Amino acid sequence: MMFASQLGNFPFASNNKIFKEEVPNSSSDMSVLDGAGDNNQNVPDKTKLIVNYIPQFATEDDLAQIFTPIGRVESIKIMRDFKTGYSFGFGFVKYTTAEEAANAIEALNGFTFRNKRLKVSYSRPPGADMKDSNLYITNLPKDVTEEDIDNLFKHYGEIVQRTVLKDKITGLPRGVAFVRYSRGEEAQAAIANLDGKMLENAILPLSVKVAEDHGRQKAQYLECWNPLLFNRGKKRRLY
Repeated sequence: MMFASQLGNFPFASNNKIFKEEVPNSSSDMSVLDGAGDNNQNVPDKTKLIVNYIPQFATEDDLAQIFTPIGRVESIKIMRDFKTGYSFGFGFVKYTTAEEAANAIEALNGFTFRNKRLKVSYSRPPGADMKDSNLYITNLPKDVTEEDIDNLFKHYGEIVQRTVLKDKITGLPRGVAFVRYSRGEEAQAAIANLDGKMLENAILPLSVKVAEDHGRQKAQYLECWNPLLFNRGKKRRLY
């Protein structure tokens, strides 16, 4: 096994090709992140790691140079903003076996990469942290945008995914959104600071809570929403 101290002079070239992990990029794909249909969704995946504090301009190939000496890597993905490509500073590495993943944690947790010390741990800790990191937000102003959601929720953690529900016919927002953070404690911080907050141009106080069943909640809201009640009010900033 190669420990972090042995990697001090390892070259970080970007010429090593590696498959990137596919991550859902639309609201219809969110059930994949929610573990829908997975009877073992609360069981930690001992082959998949979450890597925090990744330098801003690091690439998947850079991480491959660090993690492949430890074992056989199946996929690497750095989480980025969908529109700008800006790195959120964390990502995922999946190994072939649990032993290789455990060796990577031992060798690379705390490893200094450029100006950062990497934090390497299992992507699904015991319990339901991934589930508890997904928020269900209602009573948003009817002119809310994804940019508004980013500006409102980014202060409490790293946003992995956010979706503003819209009518399929009109394309108009419904005042409902989902926001997923990288960790449950970030979601709890958002709840503590934003639940009950009165936003400009909103009719009711904001409701922010853990999404118990994303697919069910979304389906119920789509079924009950009446497009005739939509108010095309003048767009205002939420922050």
